[in-house]
Amino acid sequence: MTEQLLPAAVWVQLTYGDLRSRVRRAWDDRYAEDGVDEAVTKMIWLAVGIVVALAATAFFTAKFNQAKDTVPDPVAP
Repeated sequence: MTEQLLPAAVWVQLTYGDLRSRVRRAWDDRYAEDGVDEAVTKMIWLAVGIVVALAATAFFTAKFNQAKDTVPDPVAP
């Protein structure tokens, strides 16, 4: 390895190691929390999912009706 790339390689390795340890610590802390009721969080995400599904349904229904209106009626030859 050349002398120009050595500091960059060391920097990348140290950064990766620090990031990996932070992620691992955050992951362990996430599951170490006791007393946090996850049912409320799950219900909030369920409500958000339902709202997004209803909005998507309304959007696609409006687009379908808009496209249906632009299609000409068939005429007999």
